[in-house]
Amino acid sequence: MTTALTCPACELTITGKFPGNEFAALGEADLHFLRIFVLTAGRIREMESALGVSYPTIKSRMAHLKATLAAHAAAGITGITQTSSEAAAGAQGAEEAGARAILQELEAGKMSFEQAMARLKELRSREGK
Repeated sequence: MTTALTCPACELTITGKFPGNEFAALGEADLHFLRIFVLTAGRIREMESALGVSYPTIKSRMAHLKATLAAHAAAGITGITQTSSEAAAGAQGAEEAGARAILQELEAGKMSFEQAMARLKELRSREGK
């Protein structure tokens, strides 16, 4: 639960208990992906163009977003419900999809081996939390 809100323009801070939701807990990258998803009405081909990434990457990011929302639900952030086995399956599926997308980008020459390894390590640490 949020306890303080601050306006960056005027630096006004309001304190209190403000209920959160699963979307308010998302990071900037996930929010950007979600905005593109809504603006393109979920059409993956349009999302590919808007984000400049491949179909597997879109699917991987979608799986990651789904797992993130499931994790927030498991943590008690309001808005969605999911069983713990569904959340665990979603997290594992997101990690596998993310790894596949990274390997496909490596194979296509879109990144170096070192970049792929760094992204795989980041994915593993993010999904392990």
